[in-house]
Amino acid sequence: MSYSPQKTISTSKSPKRKRVGVVGLGTVGSGVVEVITNDKFPELELARIVEKYPEKKHLPDIPAHLITTEISQILDDPSIDIVVEVIGGVEPAASIILEALRRGKDVVTSNKVVIAERGQEIFTEALDRGCYVGFRGTFVGCHSLLHDLSARLKQGRIKRLAAILNGTCNYILSNMRAQGKEFRDILGDAQRLGYAERDPSQDIDGLDTAYKLRILLGLTNNTRNIPQSIPVQGIGKITLQDIQYAAELGYRIKLLGVIEHHNEGAVHAQVFPALVKADSMLGTIEGANNAIEVEDNLGVLSGLIAPGAGKYPTAVAILKDLTDIVSGIPAFIPEGEQEILLGDTSELLAKFYLRLEVMDQTGVLAQIASIFGKYNISIAAVIQKESLSANCVPIVMTTHMAKGKDIREALNEIDNLPVVQGKTQLIQIYDARM
Repeated sequence: MSYSPQKTISTSKSPKRKRVGVVGLGTVGSGVVEVITNDKFPELELARIVEKYPEKKHLPDIPAHLITTEISQILDDPSIDIVVEVIGGVEPAASIILEALRRGKDVVTSNKVVIAERGQEIFTEALDRGCYVGFRGTFVGCHSLLHDLSARLKQGRIKRLAAILNGTCNYILSNMRAQGKEFRDILGDAQRLGYAERDPSQDIDGLDTAYKLRILLGLTNNTRNIPQSIPVQGIGKITLQDIQYAAELGYRIKLLGVIEHHNEGAVHAQVFPALVKADSMLGTIEGANNAIEVEDNLGVLSGLIAPGAGKYPTAVAILKDLTDIVSGIPAFIPEGEQEILLGDTSELLAKFYLRLEVMDQTGVLAQIASIFGKYNISIAAVIQKESLSANCVPIVMTTHMAKGKDIREALNEIDNLPVVQGKTQLIQIYDARM
């Protein structure tokens, strides 16, 4: 698949000390302030901080005259060159970013939601105004991937991208295996340790990963016109049984975001929990770390591993955008407006892991195999596990390559068999070499 190169916007302002206004003083915002005020970056001057509730913040090292509750103190000040937005959400973040661009200010943000939802409008405004929009912070430690993507896209070389993009999910799945605890127990630990939010739904439901993948979808297709939604599955239904059975089969379970470009021009993107080989790059990622693996059109794999969250990793990503602005290094912004037509992921071929709870009696496997045969699904392996109750046993199966829609249609029939108890667990097996 070929691509036209991304538009690169270089700030026209002459190199000088840049005055920075920071909007938001939460965990990330305080990290940015700390980094900017470090003596190692004399080319950056902290000019103003907007914080809605300054009385709730512990700010012993920040001069009181720099803090305001009024965004106009930044937007109306012509001496402020750069606006750093770290409040999160769509509004008022989008309005602040757009107004800053209209006033000729460069913008840096770590807000993946606003870039995913309003990126087309924001990037168009930046291109029209000749301003810089930096969004490395949306990928935290993996921000250096953006430079690599730029080089690859100019050569039309990206075939597939698979990534672990959420530190909370990876922490939970890694520690379920390491500690032998169930999902809810590890989630509680993660919340106590600060690895998960009080309301973790954006993370565990896969939405955080989907926002990031949609941004990458625009970058890998050189367009600002990204789909409003992609197929998403979270990790809330993953059990300790699945983690342990996967390990016995030589796999780890990870929440992946995957983009694939096919020879016929189709683009597929989805977020889903998957079994990955334990000795693969993605399979070795532990704790709150993230990773991105890219395959080019020659089948060559390369990857990047980095922290997936945190005050300082995000602040460092934002700082890289700030120093690029000072140095006049162009921003990486998709130039095209073409719509991305996503293919139906249920039509893709893949291998699958299944866990069924069945009655402990003869003829069960024959009934299940008969239905799979009806849908041209070939079973690769069957393992009967230790009985969980007097009348019920778990069976673990893996399949050869099959279409997702065929697997799901077959399971609709299988789950209605009298000998099958409850809903079958279905997890895709991801292999970059397939």
